[in-house]
Amino acid sequence: MRNNIRPSQGFTLIELVVVIIILALLAVVAQSKFISLRKDAIVSTMVGMETAMQSAATLTYSKAAIAGVERLATTTLNIDGVNVNLAYGYPDGTAAGIAMLMNIPEGDWNKRPSVYAGAWIYWHGVITEDAGKAACYLRYRQATSTTARPVIDVQTSGC
Repeated sequence: MRNNIRPSQGFTLIELVVVIIILALLAVVAQSKFISLRKDAIVSTMVGMETAMQSAATLTYSKAAIAGVERLATTTLNIDGVNVNLAYGYPDGTAAGIAMLMNIPEGDWNKRPSVYAGAWIYWHGVITEDAGKAACYLRYRQATSTTARPVIDVQTSGC
């Protein structure tokens, strides 16, 4: 008896179109997931930078307490051969204060004095706008009294 079923000779045009449509939908879903990873990476880097800044401020205060200058409104402390400006034992918000301690290579982070006196701003190097305009930055505000710690703000709404 003869078998009327032919062995498959290949895919039909409809089968190929369906596979292409499914692959296109998967690509659209995957692309949107990869695009959002940039913001997540910048935000997590900024949170790590915030932690490093808090550690630098705390260690500097410890060294200032050992030297007995933690209650002075302004002073300078030599840390590893570098003079760092202090405000109440913590690094002040200037290029000779917190910016000197962080010592970040140019290009990785942009930095500038803040519009607030005694504050310093950092933003990630992949952001071409200024920190305030982009609303994606890390700001260090120096201590203002013997009972206050520095304030470190992280703004990520525009990242």
